Amino acid sequence: MARTTPPRRADMAAVFPELAPLARQTVRLHPRLGTPTVRDSSIGGPLLWPAAEPWPVCSEPHPEDDLPVSPADVRLRRRIETGRAGGSPTAQEREAMEATYEGHPWSREPNALLPVAQLYARDVPGLPCPDGADLLQVLWCPLEHDPEWMPAARPVWRSSSGAGVLLTVQPESADVSNHGQYVPEPCVLHPEVVTEYPGPLELQPGLADRIGDWCEQEFTGTDPRYLYAEEFRAYYHPHLEVMQ
Repeated sequence: MARTTPPRRADMAAVFPELAPLARQTVRLHPRLGTPTVRDSSIGGPLLWPAAEPWPVCSEPHPEDDLPVSPADVRLRRRIETGRAGGSPTAQEREAMEATYEGHPWSREPNALLPVAQLYARDVPGLPCPDGADLLQVLWCPLEHDPEWMPAARPVWRSSSGAGVLLTVQPESADVSNHGQYVPEPCVLHPEVVTEYPGPLELQPGLADRIGDWCEQEFTGTDPRYLYAEEFRAYYHPHLEVMQ
């Protein structure tokens, strides 16, 4: 089923003509849990990866405040949480859940990167592919990295037609941050081309304030600090449920 963005509550460019020349096209991915293949654009799905090409790893140091866990631990937590259906976990489930947070000793080996996204140019209009490429793959090390305390991402551009014999069993990260937020679930995508406007901090001085005042008057009870950024400019990033 196609996913689309609901109609906005107002035409902001009509109310504030200064926004009209700032409009730009982008693509919302609308990820939903599914079973993508290597031939699909996906979040957290398998990658079209040549068998002859080494799988990327991370050899950087990682903060060791907490013991790492495995992707399997993270997925077990999610299965238990999903299976509750609003009820309390059983004693056995609580024990299994607690065990996933105990962690394991650091592997001390380079950590295999985890697939985050695969985007085919055919599905994402305007994808800025280098010459000869039609596929963007993004992987990351699912551990904290100084100084940003975020995963270390690595983009890979390639020609899908030149991949040759494919890697059938893809390596998985041995170490994952204990909170588990860096392990995406496989999602299929429903790309949609939409129009977005710059964020409040990108606007000319005073314009963001006028937009906020107008929103407060027109939509009583709505926080004007967020209405424009989250509704009229709700295309800044794909839904964050891709990481759930």
